[in-house]
Amino acid sequence: MTGTLRFVCTDPDVGDLEFADVEAVLDALEAALVQPGTSLFDSARQSWQPLGLHPEIRAAWEARLRYRPATPGLGLPPLPTVTALVRSLPGDSDGLAHRREAFARVRAHQLPPGPPSAPPRDRSPRYAAIGVAWALVLLAIVGWAIVTFAARLSDFAAGVVGFRAR
Repeated sequence: MTGTLRFVCTDPDVGDLEFADVEAVLDALEAALVQPGTSLFDSARQSWQPLGLHPEIRAAWEARLRYRPATPGLGLPPLPTVTALVRSLPGDSDGLAHRREAFARVRAHQLPPGPPSAPPRDRSPRYAAIGVAWALVLLAIVGWAIVTFAARLSDFAAGVVGFRAR
């Protein structure tokens, strides 16, 4: 295949399958590599949709069915109706309920729920009392160090000048 790839089908069992044009997609459908309900990304439309609902693929499918005789074995399956395809897709009832709830919150000007926050801290008075006690102990140690330093400095200064208390 030369050129750009237009279609990408995702299949959980096989992975990503890339196709250059509509004919290649129909060939894969004939070979039973993909099913009408397989998700298809069309790079020209920049959208995902089931393979059987894509309008170009449906038109080419109908045209190919007209010119090919029905043969037993591998071949192009009959074109399912759009209604049957839509009904066969998995429903997203939770998604619909979630979207409705989000729309109601937007209309009510409510903020969306954020990530769960940390549990609230216990701010009881005992922690404040312990903090005050530690601050007083630290203040007493620093005060004692300053007074001791000042006393030794005054002794040293008196010794340098010559006035020693004996």
